[in-house]
Amino acid sequence: MTFEHRGFCVTADAVADELGVQWVSHAVIERTDRDKSKGRPSALERVIPRAKIDPLMALSALEYRARTEIDDWHERGQA
Repeated sequence: MTFEHRGFCVTADAVADELGVQWVSHAVIERTDRDKSKGRPSALERVIPRAKIDPLMALSALEYRARTEIDDWHERGQA
């Protein structure tokens, strides 16, 4: 899944771990202007048991966390 929020492009995915018992979800946050010198929020990772949640819910939770991280980045004046 890819989406843009407040000048950042977020690419997220969720895959089962090697034992198949957890979802490992990652989100990479990049600036849409590609200017690395201005900085960016760090990448995110979440691990969620597969018995408790499906992959779409894992991605939805990660999307919410990425949006919150970007909003916090702006509030701290780092954008």
